[in-house]
Amino acid sequence: MSATTWLGGERIEVAVCTSTNDLALERARAGAPHGTVVIADAQTAGRGRLGRTWASPPGRSLYLSAIVRAALPLARLAPLTLAVGVGACDAVRGEGVTAAALKWPNDLVVAGRKLGGILCEGAGDAAVVVGIGVNLNGSSGELPPEVAARATTIADELGRWVERAAFTDRLLAELEPWIDRFLAGGVPAIAAPWEARMAAELRLRVDRVGPAGQPVTGVALGLDRDGALRLRDDDGVVHRVHAGEITIV
Repeated sequence: MSATTWLGGERIEVAVCTSTNDLALERARAGAPHGTVVIADAQTAGRGRLGRTWASPPGRSLYLSAIVRAALPLARLAPLTLAVGVGACDAVRGEGVTAAALKWPNDLVVAGRKLGGILCEGAGDAAVVVGIGVNLNGSSGELPPEVAARATTIADELGRWVERAAFTDRLLAELEPWIDRFLAGGVPAIAAPWEARMAAELRLRVDRVGPAGQPVTGVALGLDRDGALRLRDDDGVVHRVHAGEITIV
């Protein structure tokens, strides 16, 4: 078991589900306690940010969702994704992928290739479901063609098989203190650690920025005080990015 106080105290493990977030949302609305974790061997309808499909073949990766309850408005819980990213990055680095880094707002990347993703969804009554997918084993070439070209796995990076149960315990142990830190202090409590793990000099294209909603390409600088991304475009103008389709150039 992971060395945690509350995260993963109750675990629900299933062979297959539509998505672990769906199952965790259902359990959260039924009253499942803070820290309940749902893990699946495969998902039939895994999803990521902006409704993207998350490839979820059986036996290869970690598909996990956790229920987080806090006496905060859901709007203030939105940047929780960033805190979860810090813990997930540390877990992957602890497994040996020291080049793992963060791409705003919710991706784990290695040299621009996606290794994992995070999806937080409100569950009502000051509850959030934190979904995490990490590509553990097999080759990225075994993933669907539309994903393979821009993805990687821990096994690809290390040249060895990753034990999912041990990695899950590592992940939960890394996540818990960062979630606690965020719940106690908000974005200021996790901004510097997030920026320390941010992919350096990452060039991004955002499909819409500002009131005019124009596309912008630039270099990620770090976080603003509310968790928005600061992006410097090629003319030197710094934009605040709150949402949108964000791709690596």
